Amino acid sequence: MHLSRPRFRPLPLVYRILGIILVVGFLLIGLVGLILPIIPGIVFLLLAVYVLTRISRRAAAYAHNQPWFNRHLRHLDAADSLSVGERIKLGFLVMARSVVNGIEWCVGGFKDRDKVS
Repeated sequence: MHLSRPRFRPLPLVYRILGIILVVGFLLIGLVGLILPIIPGIVFLLLAVYVLTRISRRAAAYAHNQPWFNRHLRHLDAADSLSVGERIKLGFLVMARSVVNGIEWCVGGFKDRDKVS
């Protein structure tokens, strides 16, 4: 499935400022999530890139040339047919899965440490 490249439409200044605030917030949460495995850091970093592509023409052009971005964009486009309630449920399920994976990673890390000592 090939995605058509969306035309970039410049946003009003207020939306760009709000977008920049969102990008910074998502980046901070994403970086903390890379350190603490309980927070899904990669998800927030991808959200930061996605919002950045909406406010920056240069970032949009660069991101749409990357295969990994197009792969994740296909997943995001697949959720377009879901209702708002289903999207919220999907978001909570993804977040719950990330939390469980983080806890599993922490417990597995502690078990490995006990075997070494």
